[in-house]
Amino acid sequence: MGKWLQNVRIETAYIKKGDFVSGTKTQAVDLFIEEDKVSKIQKHQTIDDSNEKIDGQGYLILPGIQEKHCHFDKSKLGVPWEPITPAPSIIERFTNEIPQLNSLNLSLSERMKNLIEKERQHGVSFFRSHIDVHPKVGQSFLQQTIETLKEYQGKFACQLVAFPQHGMLLSNAYQDIKTALANGADLIGGVDPTVLDGDTEKSLNQTFDLATQFNAPIDIHIHEQGEDGKKTFYELLKLTKESKWQNKVAISHAFGLNDFIGKERKEFFQELADQQISIISSVPLDGVIPPLEELRQYGVNVSLGCDNVYDSWSPFGNGNILEKLSRYAEIFKITTQDGLTDCLELVTGKKTVGEKLWLQEGDEATFILADSSCSAEFVARQSEVCASFYQGNTVFSSQNDRR
Repeated sequence: MGKWLQNVRIETAYIKKGDFVSGTKTQAVDLFIEEDKVSKIQKHQTIDDSNEKIDGQGYLILPGIQEKHCHFDKSKLGVPWEPITPAPSIIERFTNEIPQLNSLNLSLSERMKNLIEKERQHGVSFFRSHIDVHPKVGQSFLQQTIETLKEYQGKFACQLVAFPQHGMLLSNAYQDIKTALANGADLIGGVDPTVLDGDTEKSLNQTFDLATQFNAPIDIHIHEQGEDGKKTFYELLKLTKESKWQNKVAISHAFGLNDFIGKERKEFFQELADQQISIISSVPLDGVIPPLEELRQYGVNVSLGCDNVYDSWSPFGNGNILEKLSRYAEIFKITTQDGLTDCLELVTGKKTVGEKLWLQEGDEATFILADSSCSAEFVARQSEVCASFYQGNTVFSSQNDRR
């Protein structure tokens, strides 16, 4: 037996007055959901059959929200407030972090659940989380994370990145990362191979060696700027080509892309697009955000993530990826109907207005219902997520689950 989701509105086209895009057309539809798929989409009408019927109340249906960069193991959500302690270097910061986390009176599992619930109320149905894996913690954080995720089976999709926070070489993390990839991690991470590890080629060679051994995609933190950043970017590009790892490499943060200028900038940005290397950003406010809109113009895939949510690195963050999206639009001065609509792809991976409906018969039934007239309003006004569906099941309702 399937079920009907009735009376939801889906965007169909832009409304134009001459060259000005003044709004978005929507149509009221009913969806028939069988197992985890949308098997039928029809105009809204009275349906007289024995299947379960869910009233969509005229809400706007949008793709499920994706959180592409978080740290389940680092958040302190749920423990009493305390400011971050001073640290003059990244090494001192991550050295102090482990004992700080281990001394908290709330377990990793409970803190992780607090973060997950914060994000789910904003429509998140996909998480990518980096998890510390290195000799200081071994497999402990990863295994606690995997165990906690068992409680959320059927609630959302998740990828775990084996993350050598203390440096692949600096902490001698190769064997720990290898073990993690064999025992539940989906991707391999990394951080600043030039500045932190001190040997760009060796660090990235170890990363790609493990990636190819386990057929694992790569998502690497690169904060490096100037010539150090360029050295890392060029080596990463070279190894992506040599390993044929196109569409399997993501760079988180990528601050140093600002340092490419002129012809070099054009050529390198095009190379990123050609090799299908993605960029993931937490939309920082400290002036180092890379030229994300320019990168998108070249065809580079860009996604967003919350990153720090009250942890040893930052006292800020509330787990609202939609706030990050709205901030993105403000920073890049995106104010038009079609521009704001296009932005939604950054957190959904889908365009909601195009030549055909973004949701088609046969697609997975993963989406949200929002109290909004259109995608543009949803992005600009951070409209309320009223319900979230994952693989055909209601996994969040603002009436029942809001904390």
